[in-house]
Amino acid sequence: MRSIERFTWPLMIVTLCTAVLVLGCAVTPEIGEGTPFEEEFVGAPGWVIQGCRAFWDEDEGMICGIGSAGGSRNVSLMRTTAIGRGRTEIARTLSTKVKAMLKDYASTTTGGQEFGRAANDEQHIEDVSKQITDMSLAGTEMADSWISKTGTYYALVALDVEKFSDAVNRMDQLSESVRRAVVDRAEASFTELGEEIERERQR
Repeated sequence: MRSIERFTWPLMIVTLCTAVLVLGCAVTPEIGEGTPFEEEFVGAPGWVIQGCRAFWDEDEGMICGIGSAGGSRNVSLMRTTAIGRGRTEIARTLSTKVKAMLKDYASTTTGGQEFGRAANDEQHIEDVSKQITDMSLAGTEMADSWISKTGTYYALVALDVEKFSDAVNRMDQLSESVRRAVVDRAEASFTELGEEIERERQR
């Protein structure tokens, strides 16, 4: 019996030490000095950390998205991916805001007008919103970029209110009244859009 105990106790001690080491390795380090996050943002421009408002003034009529891509030695591929993700960020919020603009316009029209006949048709509003968003995204441009020391490519993608308005005005499938209504609401909406994107990023 004693020989079994002499064998069991060392084994238990080794097992306990192993468990402590494993648990110690599984602890997630805090963001701060000595972590990969500290190295990631060394020398980063303000917009990478603080968002679009660090690049433009609030009254410039711009909305923007920030995209990033890493894990590749192909800089061109990372650039394309980062820009695409920035555009996706813009599109998500832009689509929501355009729907709100269309619904606001529809609520002020009568059934005798073209858009008014479908004012309560959610699918109609969804379709028009998608068309406007898709066409507007063609006017987005990369305003700035930055590559971190860890090799992550960051892209600042922007769309200004003038390009958005031009895109809407070129949409012949929309009535003049609908185009005018969206363009008239665009400037105020762009300010709100920028604020919404910043809030989403900070969550």
